[in-house]
Amino acid sequence: MPYKGKKATSKTAKRPRESSDSQSDDDVVHHNFPPRPEKHVIEISDEDSSSSDQDDQQARGSALKMTRELHGDPKKSHLAKRKQYCQDVKTSIDTLNEKLVRIFKTQQRERKMLRSKYSKMFEPLFQQWEKDVMKVGQEEDSFVNSSNQRAGTMYNAMMAQRATIDEAKTVSDQFLKNVQVLEDEQKVLDAIEQNKLENEMQSLKKKLATENQQQDLAAIESCLHSLFSEDNEED
Repeated sequence: MPYKGKKATSKTAKRPRESSDSQSDDDVVHHNFPPRPEKHVIEISDEDSSSSDQDDQQARGSALKMTRELHGDPKKSHLAKRKQYCQDVKTSIDTLNEKLVRIFKTQQRERKMLRSKYSKMFEPLFQQWEKDVMKVGQEEDSFVNSSNQRAGTMYNAMMAQRATIDEAKTVSDQFLKNVQVLEDEQKVLDAIEQNKLENEMQSLKKKLATENQQQDLAAIESCLHSLFSEDNEED
């Protein structure tokens, strides 16, 4: 008898497994069997975060009531347990979704706070950097303008100096030409004066020679005259 009773209890324990494995779609529809839990995509929703606690309590209360009502029927008990499992999975997923939403919102809020904090920290630095860049740009433009002006001034001075040098070179060349002309003219004048001087010297020599001859003749004549006068006196 105990053996039979044990066998009977083992058969009754196996019945829910066989009924769960061999049940058809019609049985599922007839007993309003819930479908298998699908993969839930985590969505960010304010409604889930606000109503998750109420749904959890209602689901647990209805599941507990259904379990108490169907405790006598193994098949119904198995279906109730399976439904409760599905509901628990859904509740866990909803709870996880709510936690993830809270974490996401917390991280988003912290990111906003950090962004605002670092924006406040770096905004003055960025403004100062922008001012420095503008100042450097202005100084660079001023330096370029002054460099261009100095380059223009130096170019004008160089061109003026080159023009002055060219003019001085022209004047110097003209002066050298005039000096050469004057030297040539001076040589011609010197030659003419030398010829005149030589001619005058020749004429003067001739004149002196003529005068000397005349003086010599006069002296000779006077000597002869004195000699002739002395002879006449002696006679």
